[in-house]
Amino acid sequence: MQMDPKYRITAGLIGAIGVAALASQLGLRLGRGQSVLTALWGMSGFFTILTNALMAGTMLHVAVTGRRASFGWMSMLTVSMIMVALVYHSLLARYVVFTGLRWWTDHALHSILPAMMLWFWLMETTRHKPRRGAPLTWLIWPALYAVYAMTRGALSGRYPYPFLNLDRLGLSAVALNMAGLVLAFLLLALVLNALGKRMPLRD
Repeated sequence: MQMDPKYRITAGLIGAIGVAALASQLGLRLGRGQSVLTALWGMSGFFTILTNALMAGTMLHVAVTGRRASFGWMSMLTVSMIMVALVYHSLLARYVVFTGLRWWTDHALHSILPAMMLWFWLMETTRHKPRRGAPLTWLIWPALYAVYAMTRGALSGRYPYPFLNLDRLGLSAVALNMAGLVLAFLLLALVLNALGKRMPLRD
């Protein structure tokens, strides 16, 4: 189904900001003397980076083709982007203080883009049929990341987030942290699914 031109432009803008923020993050790592491969490998360990990359690719595809992505796919992306913001601001932001380009990059990835994605979901995605939702399937992406992150951490000894650090916290604490994240993802998915199905349709 073709999308209203103004939302194609908006999708393109969101995607472009996502690409700019990711490129900025890469540039900052290169500026610290890392090679391109080392920088990309380091970035690819973070849920924030991978989710923003998936979001940016989706939004640019929507902008170029003009075809609306499914309600389920867009809802999965929106849930994941909101969780990026919630986890960062509730658990991680207190430990980092950035200025200049680092500050912009950090807030673009963790605040600006999640907010823009939620706005787009509310204004465009939820206003059209079909709006078939399966909230449990929206947890597939974070579940895949969890398996990837823990496997990568076990092999390298470096975990992307302190609450997933198996060596430091132990299995029981990490399992409890992951259970809390799963519950938060599920509750958010259920709320968004209920909200999305109640939004008024557009002509």
